[in-house]
Amino acid sequence: MRMLVRSVVPVLALAVGAAVVAVPGGCRRSEPPGAATATGSVVFQGRPVTGGLVIFSPDPDRGGSGKPVRGELGPDGRFRLAREGSDAIPPGWYRVAIVALPSGAAGFPPRLARPDLSGIVREVRADRENVFDFAVEVSGP
Repeated sequence: MRMLVRSVVPVLALAVGAAVVAVPGGCRRSEPPGAATATGSVVFQGRPVTGGLVIFSPDPDRGGSGKPVRGELGPDGRFRLAREGSDAIPPGWYRVAIVALPSGAAGFPPRLARPDLSGIVREVRADRENVFDFAVEVSGP
């Protein structure tokens, strides 16, 4: 009987351990409290910006801290913010930078590429899908 217990207990323990590791979410990184998602679009002079980045940097003047989140502009000018491979981002206030590729938007204002100079600030609200659409217009020379 002791021999049976000695051989069954380790096998049972191994099976339970394997089951715990295999449970979805068991080894995943947790999302930040109140995590949100954010999408949107960028148009320049009425046309979608087809290439570049939208970067949301936490605004220290409004209590923000941490790493920036970013989204790539697609062929339709749309983006989805992500950080570290996840589209769940922390809520809070962000300074926004928009970096357009020269081929996608000749004449795009270069100051918008810096979150500290762009003048664009947005709040990502907790537990929801936030949508931010940016229309950039520049007057003629």
